[in-house]
Amino acid sequence: MSEPQPSDAHPSTPTHRPSRRSLLTGLGAVATLGSLSVVAATRSEAAPAGTYAIGATPVPLNQPSDPLMGTAVPAADAPERGMFGPQVAWPLIPLHAAVARNGQVVTFGTPLNSTAQGGLVYDVWNVAAGFGGGAHVQDPSAHNYNSFCNSMVALPDGRLLMVGGNSTTMTMTYDPVTRAQEMYANLAYQRWYATALRLPDDRVLVMGGGDYYNTRAYQNPTNQNGVATIPEIGTGLGAWTALTGAASTVAFGAEDNRWWYPRAFNGPRGQVVGISGDRLWTISTANRGSVTALGRLPFNPRVSGSQVMFAPGRVLVAGGGQPFNEDGTTATNAAAVVDFTTATPRVTSVAAMAWNRNWLNLTVLPTGEVLANGGTRVGTQGGDANSVRQAEVFDPGTGRWRTAATAARTRTYHSTALLLPSGAVFTGGGGAPGPEDNLNIELFYPSYLFARGADGVVRWASRPAIEAISGSATLGGTLTLKLADTRGIRAVSLISLPSVTHSENTDQRRVPLSFTQNGATVVATVPNSTSTLPPADYLLTVVDQAGVPSPGQVVTFRRGAAGLVTVGSAVQVSEGGSTGGAPTGSVALTPDSAVGLEAVNFPGMRVQHENFAAYLRAAGTGSSTAVKNGTSWSVRPGLASADGVSFESLDWPGYYLTAPAGAGAVQLVRNDGSTAVATRATFAAVTGATGQNTSFEVWGNRGLRLRHANYQLFAQPADTSDLGRADSTFVVRAALSPATPVPLAVGRTIGLEAENFPGQRVQHENFAAYLRAAGTGSAAAVKNGTSWVVRPGLASTDWISLESLDWPGWVLASPDVSGGGAVAMVRDDGSAALAARATFCPVTGASGQNTTLQVFGNRSLVLRHTGFRLYAQPADLVALGRADSTFVIRSGLAPAPTR
Repeated sequence: MSEPQPSDAHPSTPTHRPSRRSLLTGLGAVATLGSLSVVAATRSEAAPAGTYAIGATPVPLNQPSDPLMGTAVPAADAPERGMFGPQVAWPLIPLHAAVARNGQVVTFGTPLNSTAQGGLVYDVWNVAAGFGGGAHVQDPSAHNYNSFCNSMVALPDGRLLMVGGNSTTMTMTYDPVTRAQEMYANLAYQRWYATALRLPDDRVLVMGGGDYYNTRAYQNPTNQNGVATIPEIGTGLGAWTALTGAASTVAFGAEDNRWWYPRAFNGPRGQVVGISGDRLWTISTANRGSVTALGRLPFNPRVSGSQVMFAPGRVLVAGGGQPFNEDGTTATNAAAVVDFTTATPRVTSVAAMAWNRNWLNLTVLPTGEVLANGGTRVGTQGGDANSVRQAEVFDPGTGRWRTAATAARTRTYHSTALLLPSGAVFTGGGGAPGPEDNLNIELFYPSYLFARGADGVVRWASRPAIEAISGSATLGGTLTLKLADTRGIRAVSLISLPSVTHSENTDQRRVPLSFTQNGATVVATVPNSTSTLPPADYLLTVVDQAGVPSPGQVVTFRRGAAGLVTVGSAVQVSEGGSTGGAPTGSVALTPDSAVGLEAVNFPGMRVQHENFAAYLRAAGTGSSTAVKNGTSWSVRPGLASADGVSFESLDWPGYYLTAPAGAGAVQLVRNDGSTAVATRATFAAVTGATGQNTSFEVWGNRGLRLRHANYQLFAQPADTSDLGRADSTFVVRAALSPATPVPLAVGRTIGLEAENFPGQRVQHENFAAYLRAAGTGSAAAVKNGTSWVVRPGLASTDWISLESLDWPGWVLASPDVSGGGAVAMVRDDGSAALAARATFCPVTGASGQNTTLQVFGNRSLVLRHTGFRLYAQPADLVALGRADSTFVIRSGLAPAPTR
């Protein structure tokens, strides 16, 4: 079978134990779960992270990461109500939020660490990097475009089109991958609080909006001055055309502030449908455009309600009532379903919510249910009596709501909620202004992610997983999904990637797919109409017979072209930060930390190397030094891929925990630099097979997992029996011996991190060397540019030289050996002069710890950063100089080349 090719589309000792089963063989292990026979399918190694065209060749997939899923301790009532994770600090108030095609989350709305209004910086959260310092990158507005209170929509190439906001008529694109920003044509009308909707023909329709801070327009409902009643249409990358025939006060007028983020959807009958206040309407973009009024809702949500298309043509409307966020209107708890599948919409009142809510957010879930979270009862007033922190879930099958978990924070005006690929829901922000200015988020985990066992213990649920995709992601095509096992599937669906602000998630829709199942293969049929499935990015999920959804895979449907699938990173490796809800004593797989691997079903027993094999042994703080060291492992970025993880022996540096070529006993093997060892000594850390903690899949054969049997560690095919799942699940503990510095060993890739600027590493740019923010969530170019291969010193093998990982043959070099100067990356020309400048002598850091690098040709010169650039300068004994010339040796963010 040929490899899938990347798309050219725009651009992780007890003394006795009962005998256990022998090693598993064949395609998979058969287990019985209740009356259901489940076979674990053989898994192929996923394609490298990137975007691929979907075709006849299956594209192997990774499962999306989540910072807490499988590690946080489930709440006692999580199977009934779900649960909120702990509060997590956020760099800004996320009053605008979107999930990008690569699964990362873009937020903006205030300056960094500020509650002031202003959209002049964009934050991108790499979910796979967790909550550590390396998980976020920020970009200031490159063109002084102010995105506060704007509208945002994804273009066909994955870029986000920004429309209006405080820069009322301006438009700009932001690329979450390359982080490029480009300005495009201005609009003719003021578009503060406008709605931008991408149509099935890929044009963008801009509706509503008005003058900057014209929030009280509703007080003079017949005065349309300062309100944009005329829509505009264009590609987003060229000139805009005013649809003067679609001028409408019903849809976009001053009354009830209908111009304020009019709720709009691509309708099931080929036209755009919308809700403004209590008015229903449809808009045609033909010729000069036209708007037709379609009726009214039985209540008026005005601007503070929320809407979602939970099924094709069917929109749930709930809550709201405020015409303006600063008045004292009491919210409604009413809800209704609008069915736009007929020429005259059918409006049906459904059960009211348990709480009255202004500024709630509605989020459609993979099961077809709808989450309502946040809101305030009266206006946007805060306090316990007025804040609605308890979520609830709407079931379209019964038309009723049930209560869900309670959040810690008040999420009201300027709050957001997004369905993440993992199946969790991001809830964040609120404030600026508000009763709480929330520089924080909470992740909500719906009840479908939990199960209560026969023993009464609540665990993370066993989930289906889509492990490969092939077929035709085009209208009327079929998609073939390879699942992780043969459990029965009851639903397959597509949910549009979300973009949320001001309680509006434009064109949020769930599209169910018809399907057939044969064992671990599901064949799903794509709808044949763009009215049902407009071109866009979607989360593809399956739901099993227990109501548990798979993680979502991002599939892109394109107009007139083959669909795409985005493969994410294989593993989440945290770089610090606290999840606040992990099992007691568990720790993150932080690069260069030291950990112990404890068997989840044999507490106190850890993986230890003995005679180059690996066993479970009793280990604790009272153990001998040999046991402490033998059960302690240095966490390194994967030898085969930095998206994986490798475990280096703490007391045998250079030796790694390594699987055999096939199923068999795990050994301690020296890293010889070969690809064969690298792929067997690298593991993908995934949610534990028990539903919590961690399991480790062998990188070179993802169908094999680390598992203990008779106190020895093996790599075996996945076994879905209770025993098999428990034996292959581990708790990551803090090591019993302290972490040791990363050795400057020849052949190893390392990073030079500034001791006084944690997270900033030496990176080559245009043949010079600078400090740049770098972490596991960074782009490949940054990972490669900050990774240096340790080589024997060019001038003396007693010392070292540092060769660029991505520019082989080019080395870090001082400009001369007399006065020093800016360090550069220079090609090794074999000369003695260059050798003296490109050889360094590592000594104890000038600060008293870590490492300082002296220039071999003049030992009085040391490497030092100044103004974020790297220099060779005479040693400076003042405190600043000592700190600036001291570096922490880290593992490289990209693996060493193998042979």
